[in-house]
Amino acid sequence: MLEIESERYGFKTKTIWFSEGPFDVRGYDGVVFHACVKNVDIAGFSKREFTTLTIDLTQDLDIIWRNMSKSCRSAIKRAEKEGIGILINQGYEKFSDINKSFRMAKGLPAYDVDIDFMKKHGTLFISIIDDTILGGQFYLNDDNNMRWLLGASKRLEVREDMQSLIGAANRLKIWEAIRYAKNAGIGKFDMGGYYTGKKADPQKEGINIFKKSFGGDIATHYIYEKDYSMAYTLAKRCYKVYKAIREGIEKTY
Repeated sequence: MLEIESERYGFKTKTIWFSEGPFDVRGYDGVVFHACVKNVDIAGFSKREFTTLTIDLTQDLDIIWRNMSKSCRSAIKRAEKEGIGILINQGYEKFSDINKSFRMAKGLPAYDVDIDFMKKHGTLFISIIDDTILGGQFYLNDDNNMRWLLGASKRLEVREDMQSLIGAANRLKIWEAIRYAKNAGIGKFDMGGYYTGKKADPQKEGINIFKKSFGGDIATHYIYEKDYSMAYTLAKRCYKVYKAIREGIEKTY
């Protein structure tokens, strides 16, 4: 279980990852549980479903490899043959810069993870060739879980032939993350989400195909949330209104 405390605007909150289910905490204005496996109803907690794709790391590594699609394995082998290297827990600042550029180029909302947060709560995998960083993936992890939280690359900034190589490097990073987790005795690898919405979304469905190429099983996890302070509840509501207004203004430009 991974417990993360934060304090902002005078409100103290806790985020808990990989707990079996929710429970009350004391001394906080609010708590959020992510990646719970138990489907329970507890007074005061809201609940949302979250679909993801998980790989059982208690299997032999060769079985995990064979469960991947042929095209996925071929891409990994190509990345290795082309000299792609993988660095672990290095290049935090460069990865943060790449992430900001990547999200802007794709028109995604800004989402950055503090470098100190990454160093404390997870593992960063960086792909590199000829001393040039191509991209990275950051994973949250505890003793039994590794979950993909953030990924970005230079794929949208380079010529077409390099885009294909970076795509292969992205697969190699995941394979190295799987092997790293397996060697660390971690039992579950979580790909960080799987789109199951009824509305057609080609981009998200394409990401599904990418993730499914690594094998694994579709799983339903649960997010639980509880506020212990009315002031905190009101502050969250005001922020949601502000965010909606801001996004509406941005779309007009």
